[in-house]
Amino acid sequence: MTSSAKTIDFTAVPIAITIVPEIVQQIEEVPDTRVTLEEHEAACEASYRKGFQEANDLLTAQIMEQRAEVGQLQDAVFQSLSKQVDSLTHQISEILPDLVIEIARRVLVGIEPDAALVRRIISETLAEIAPGSNDVEIWLNPKDLALVEGIQKEFDQKYPGISLSSDPELIPGDCRAKSRFGTIDARVFTKFQNVARSLK
Repeated sequence: MTSSAKTIDFTAVPIAITIVPEIVQQIEEVPDTRVTLEEHEAACEASYRKGFQEANDLLTAQIMEQRAEVGQLQDAVFQSLSKQVDSLTHQISEILPDLVIEIARRVLVGIEPDAALVRRIISETLAEIAPGSNDVEIWLNPKDLALVEGIQKEFDQKYPGISLSSDPELIPGDCRAKSRFGTIDARVFTKFQNVARSLK
């Protein structure tokens, strides 16, 4: 041991005795934090219930938020579908009449009317002309005219001076009439157009 080292005199007991009580007096009394097993279990149960309730509340809020988002999405989808349905309905209402008429026209093309049908066509056309009108002219397809040769005698009493003529530009089933009140277009194509307009 070097000369600079200090020695401790362990025989100085009275000094230690006077120091230790002073230090001990300065130490505050430590509180008793011990709990019973029942208190511990109760605290754990309370903490569990609190955590469970908080988690349940959070999950419920998330579910409600998702439901609101799904509801908004459904509304948007339904509105979009409704607009599309309206648009399709409008398009169909525009296209369908013309399509039906075109189908009917194609089906009727090439069908040769019989004498009874030609008579009815003439009668329907004359129904639009006031009885007693003079010099009524009727034009038919040459084949149709041949089927009802001499029929003008049946209408001569109502329409004095009625005449029936052939027009090669008319297709079978067509009819045109002229009186002093004007011209009546009773062609098949014109009838189809009128029906198509009434359906729109």
